[in-house]
Amino acid sequence: MAQPIIADLVIRNIGELLTMKGVDDPIVAPAVADLGIIKRGEVAVKDRKILYVGLKDGGSYIVGPQTMIIDAENKVVCPGFVDSHTHAIFAGTREDEFLMRLQGKTYAEVQAGGGGIVKTVRATRMASEEKLRDALKRNIFKLSRYGSTTAEIKSGYGLNTEEEIKLLRVIKEVALETDILIVATLLGAHVVPPEYVVRRHKYVELVARDMVPMVHENHLATFVDVFVDESAFTIEEARVILTAARDHDMPRKLHADEMADDHGAELAAEMGCVSADHLVWTSEKGMKALAKEGVVATLMPGTVLSLGRTKFADARAFIEHGVPVALATDYNPGTCMCPNMLLIMALGCLHMKMTAEEVLVAATINGAAAVGRGMQTGSLREGKDADLLVLDIDTYKEIPYRFGENFVRYVVAGGGVIKAPKVFKKKYFQES
Repeated sequence: MAQPIIADLVIRNIGELLTMKGVDDPIVAPAVADLGIIKRGEVAVKDRKILYVGLKDGGSYIVGPQTMIIDAENKVVCPGFVDSHTHAIFAGTREDEFLMRLQGKTYAEVQAGGGGIVKTVRATRMASEEKLRDALKRNIFKLSRYGSTTAEIKSGYGLNTEEEIKLLRVIKEVALETDILIVATLLGAHVVPPEYVVRRHKYVELVARDMVPMVHENHLATFVDVFVDESAFTIEEARVILTAARDHDMPRKLHADEMADDHGAELAAEMGCVSADHLVWTSEKGMKALAKEGVVATLMPGTVLSLGRTKFADARAFIEHGVPVALATDYNPGTCMCPNMLLIMALGCLHMKMTAEEVLVAATINGAAAVGRGMQTGSLREGKDADLLVLDIDTYKEIPYRFGENFVRYVVAGGGVIKAPKVFKKKYFQES
């Protein structure tokens, strides 16, 4: 007879255990309304993986002298949040531009005046790898405080081969040092750098023929992304870069339709992108194309709010067209310095008319699908990574209701407890 398995961690007395039905694939309507809730549930963890998810006393594991016990006190437990779109590696800040926008300057006017992305590029190019490493660690810590246990992190503030490789190398190094699951993306095509403005075709070639092959060869990123916008790259230029990524078997993403309907959604569908992001101005034709190809729509209401705009992505239309919807912070120094996925979820309800169930799905399993990690994280079932949260609320319906409050009490990432009350730390980690 097999010996019972001794759990490393057990979470007991769970009021609402939100499993997302333990699925690996993105959830679309009408199934999005079912969170796979278990009342009075329990979770056990062994070797960084989920060992048991189910009703109290239903597991075959045992508790040993070294097993850590979390008493959820009849509160909510859910999968860790997946922040599927961030620009978390950068140097410098741009609070001056935020104030300029409040005074009426547009995003395009700020960028034309030497601000915007290129300002961060200048600061980031000057920063040492050590400085960038420290900054990235701080930013990941901020994301984790609000419940993100997975984060996609883009390069994009180097804008030449050497600097983009430097950023991706730092991301890879930091990823090995944290319990947070990090997914790296090459965004060499963020904007055209100043030195290439009069020969932009050469920069497109540099990204497609130099950066993409080098990043692929050195296993520095999972995804390749392009920003399609009047101030960035055209549809034709993006197609060249995405084709290079496809030729190197690298999954694709696309910044699409953020400032206008640039037909980016249609391109994302055509190029087999895993996700298309922003999508504020996407047409019905674009939505249908995304639905047909199963492209995840990653919506980021925090960016719209930070830019002082009133038109948000039409989440209801995406959902009704059968597009899987994810939510992300777009954490970046220029247009959304918000690491708070709880607030992003509340904005999804308040400004995009999503339901509480829809924002939870969007922040967990659909976010995981948007970064190609649905089989690893984003829902709770045996064998998946132990990425989960204990929320200090009585029901998940309080998430949008209590907007602005951080009620993440425990964060478990990769099986490690990385956020907990002081009494728990004192008991298990000898912290005073």
